[in-house]
Amino acid sequence: MHVTLAVTDTQRAEVQRLFAGTFNDIAPNAVPRTADDALYRPIVAQVRDGDTLLGAALTCRPQMAAGLAMASQLGHAVGDLDAVSELDLMAVSPAARRRGVGTDLVRYLERSLRHRGTKVWFGNATADLEVTGLREFYGRHGFTVLQHGEPLPPFFGREWTPPGAEQPAFFFYKRLKPVRR
Repeated sequence: MHVTLAVTDTQRAEVQRLFAGTFNDIAPNAVPRTADDALYRPIVAQVRDGDTLLGAALTCRPQMAAGLAMASQLGHAVGDLDAVSELDLMAVSPAARRRGVGTDLVRYLERSLRHRGTKVWFGNATADLEVTGLREFYGRHGFTVLQHGEPLPPFFGREWTPPGAEQPAFFFYKRLKPVRR
């Protein structure tokens, strides 16, 4: 059992099915196709036991940064779009919970983001999830876990949650230290 990247559309479709089976109202295209990697810069990590997908996580440019990436393709200067990444989705199959799969995914993604040069990693948990357990999980992994209703602080002079977005149960974030080369 180890973490690998989902680098093919077939692997990503399986990750999408895990997310759809875990969360309510997941968009059918929540996991970006490989053709869209330049826009979203996703890291789609997966943990398998043989052919069985035990868990997966997706971190990528926040929605606002993806929009800015589109603007940069039109010739607008937008700065460092990869300074911030959003942990968009993470799921562990019920049979694999409490076996370190989530911890392995978080560590793998953090290491990958640090190598990429990402400076802040954030996410949120919605009220329909196991909020108390998730607060403890993210806190144990070094994230600052905000109180209900407390917004994310601006990072690099920008707000990273879309205006009018539904308020989650809580936000969490972590400032990442760069990898020494």
